[in-house]
Amino acid sequence: MTDTTTTSLLDQVRSGHYVPVLTTEPAKTLTKSYVNTLYDPESQQQNVVDTPAQDKLAVALSAFNTFLQINVTGPVPDGLAQVEEEFTTAAASKTSKSKPLQQTRKLCFSSLDVDGVSAYRYIPSIELFGLARWVLSTQLGEEAQVKGLEGEPLEWLKLRVDVWHYKLITQPSLGPGSIFNKSLQWCEVPSLQGKIEQRLKVVEGEVTGKDNTEMEVKWLVEKANVHIMLGQDAKAKETIQKAAEANKFQYMLSGALGKRTKFQEKATSQLVVLAKSAEEKQEEEGEDETDAKPKAVELNDDTLLEDLQFTKGELGKHGETDDKTGLPAELKDLEPDAQPQLSPLDQIILLTEATLKDAFNPSDTLTSEEILPFAVRVINDKSTNWQIYTQALLVRSRIEMHRSRTIERGVLQMQAVVDQVIVDTTAAAASTSESNEKEEKKSDVPAIKISADGEVIEDKAAAASKPTSFFPAAKPEDSAPAHVRLQYIHALSSPPRWHLESELAYSWAGVGSLVSALEIFKRLRLWAEVALCLAANARHDDEDGRGAGGEEKGKAIIRWRLFHRTGVTTAEEDAEADDEVENETLDISNFKEADFQGPERVPPPPNAPRLFCILGEMEDKPEHYERAWEISGQRYARAQKSLGEYWLSKQQIFKARDAYRKAVVVNRMSSELWNRLGDISLRLGDFAEAAESFSRGIAAADNLAGGEDARTWSNLGSVLYSLYVERVGELKAEREAAAGAAEPVTKSSSSDEVLPDEDDTYIANPEQSQTDPSKRSPATLLSQSLAAYKRGASIANDNWRIWDNVITLASRVRPPAVSEIILALNHIIKIRASEDALDIGVLNLLLLECVLDKKLPTDTGVYDPPRGSQERAICELLEKQVAPLITKRHELWKLIAFAREWRRDYGGAIDAAERAWRAAVGSASAAGGLLPSAGMGEGSEKSWLEDQEGWKIILERTKDYVNLLKDHGKDVQEIGGRWKGKARSAIKSVQRKAKEAWEGSIEWMELEELLVKVEEA
Repeated sequence: MTDTTTTSLLDQVRSGHYVPVLTTEPAKTLTKSYVNTLYDPESQQQNVVDTPAQDKLAVALSAFNTFLQINVTGPVPDGLAQVEEEFTTAAASKTSKSKPLQQTRKLCFSSLDVDGVSAYRYIPSIELFGLARWVLSTQLGEEAQVKGLEGEPLEWLKLRVDVWHYKLITQPSLGPGSIFNKSLQWCEVPSLQGKIEQRLKVVEGEVTGKDNTEMEVKWLVEKANVHIMLGQDAKAKETIQKAAEANKFQYMLSGALGKRTKFQEKATSQLVVLAKSAEEKQEEEGEDETDAKPKAVELNDDTLLEDLQFTKGELGKHGETDDKTGLPAELKDLEPDAQPQLSPLDQIILLTEATLKDAFNPSDTLTSEEILPFAVRVINDKSTNWQIYTQALLVRSRIEMHRSRTIERGVLQMQAVVDQVIVDTTAAAASTSESNEKEEKKSDVPAIKISADGEVIEDKAAAASKPTSFFPAAKPEDSAPAHVRLQYIHALSSPPRWHLESELAYSWAGVGSLVSALEIFKRLRLWAEVALCLAANARHDDEDGRGAGGEEKGKAIIRWRLFHRTGVTTAEEDAEADDEVENETLDISNFKEADFQGPERVPPPPNAPRLFCILGEMEDKPEHYERAWEISGQRYARAQKSLGEYWLSKQQIFKARDAYRKAVVVNRMSSELWNRLGDISLRLGDFAEAAESFSRGIAAADNLAGGEDARTWSNLGSVLYSLYVERVGELKAEREAAAGAAEPVTKSSSSDEVLPDEDDTYIANPEQSQTDPSKRSPATLLSQSLAAYKRGASIANDNWRIWDNVITLASRVRPPAVSEIILALNHIIKIRASEDALDIGVLNLLLLECVLDKKLPTDTGVYDPPRGSQERAICELLEKQVAPLITKRHELWKLIAFAREWRRDYGGAIDAAERAWRAAVGSASAAGGLLPSAGMGEGSEKSWLEDQEGWKIILERTKDYVNLLKDHGKDVQEIGGRWKGKARSAIKSVQRKAKEAWEGSIEWMELEELLVKVEEA
């Protein structure tokens, strides 16, 4: 093949003429070799076709783009039957079956199976995707110096194929939003995810820093959408910010005065996205703008305006004005309703930002209000690309599903988008069907006849093959050619047709139209979704009209896919009935569970592991999970996860642990699986395995905002602390054994009990301690436990129990982690706002360790500790946080008195001591009041008039108060010489109350001696 021919092939691809490229000789050669590989993979696996690399690239890109054109964007290209004929011809020599193309497609689907998960089996023209994947992965090695149509490196092209492979395998989500918009709890194809993540790193190094801004921006946007697809929100957010910076794109979510309703008289603040592209980008993109765009459904609400009406120069409802402080200089001059044109890549950045916020935030009104302006900014902008505008409408419809006044427009807009995609991607259905019959009657191809006056009239066969739509068909001027639609298809991460229809089905179900949702799933032949939809709606009408038949129908559908009919002796008889369902001549709603009790289908259907897991959940039988694990070749982690949950429900904890161990072996990227294994190991007391599991779960986690990750960090802290306790016991036993061998009669000193806590060097095997948590030093385990609790508390900072654990661990390290203790105490006080939340032991430790043992300067007057010191932090904690909470706990006032005396604030110390004394003395009346329940109940203190320990506390508080008056009362201006009267009054007050109960006791005599000392002073 000459260079001229090669250049012409790439030029045809660049112009969107994909089918002509796929019918050239190089394409025929590659097609034949690929088909041979499908039928004989061992002998053909390393066979490299002798064709120029540029030709191979042109064929791969043509096949890939044609596949996306057929399944994502439309329209189906003309002449597709010729391409299918090439596959049919190549397969005819390899199989004796009557429909070689169908057999080839089955092999293509089988080649796409990953980790026991199969692709959607009704994907049109799957052989084109298989051809593109095969050529890029096996026929173009690293030595082939080829670039994509826009200069993309080969690894980038391979990454795109892997990403779409992931999308073809991923199942529609059971909930609002597309599977590419809402992240799954965990990935079912970890090997493919790992492959994608590895390619991301390779492409990153090949694209960035090459002085090609447009390519780098497009790469960053694609990368962000891949991270969203994989559920990695932090990486996606960082990447989209880099894309905006690289493209010099300025945007911000701000506010502006405007009106939302038709009857609103005064403007209020409305959220709006202010955005402006770089000047040079505006000029470059301005010439390529087009008005072609799909239909946007109007709101038609009796209250809400179609668009926000922003006011200029008017005061708001509360007299406010538009305040543009805080906006970047480039955005301050923008008017909300007259913003400049954005470049296509900048529009995609806004849509990616909206998708990111929608995917990883709660589905509530507040979130919707923050996300909607991003989509509205793109929709109100002039259309620059048909697919970008379509994606903007789709994003807006997803957001509007969460509001009662916009949910109708949201559903109808999604219906309009789906209608156009269906019409565009099924226009050549008749041609495809004919190709499946091996082109037996080429004269039956539907043709369009043009009458004399120019009116287009289709024959009856063509009209019958056209799909119906909810809305009128789009006009030609509202459509765009294929190469325009495909221009940004990878940066947008648009969903394939069947996922878009599935999302529409869930939208109809969300507004109560379950019948519409079921019809869509039936049309798509997504039988698992049909069964789950029926089971979720247990009150689906049955033949008796009494409901409660949904779960039984769901079981029947799943069993129909997995087992032969009851009493059927041959597979051919069962296949005839299945064909009736495929041809929509048999209603599956009449299926009964008892009708499908025959033997298991051989070979099993696609996605049999998933179907067996669903059946296991419906019938609560573990053998179904085990069969799913067996069919998948021990690669389907969900089977072992479901089996583990089953054994947990039966209290078979060891079996559950074994199941989860198998699950994490095949899916090491699932934080959920690791965390669950850690929970089970913690419950069994296997702290080493639990620590390893929680650590791996944290390492695999992507979204670190939420209670689940806080719980994981807290559990890791608990496990590490348990290992610390075990390790301290082991080291103590080892030291005692060593000491006993050397000196049998000598007992270990008390210091031996403390040494393991503080010794970082006494480790039996230092190398093993790096990997085995149970062999680490106690000090390391304790510090790691504290760090884990701190991380968990920082994520769920409103969980006071985690902060309490932080205090416990911080007080055990040597020296105590004072800053962590103070921080935790502040959070606990803020959360609980009660004196019962305060631990007197912890506060006493802070005073003794960090305050009372510090020497003060020789200056006179009240001492003010320096800023940033521990003493100041502790004193402020006591004065500002603890003191306002105290109502009855006298011991807290005692600590405050000590702190004030240390600061030479003698007046404050006497006041705190008096409050402590009054709180202690007052407990007598509180415990012995008139109410029958006073002082009684769990946790209540006995009256000091009845309890000797309480009487001793009264004596102690009285001594503290009197001694402070005696030592410092005369130095306090407010007290002066009156200190002796106040002391005498306090002592006699206690004596009057205690005379009947405690006269003559030792404490009574100490109280009399104290009175004598006061009189003599």
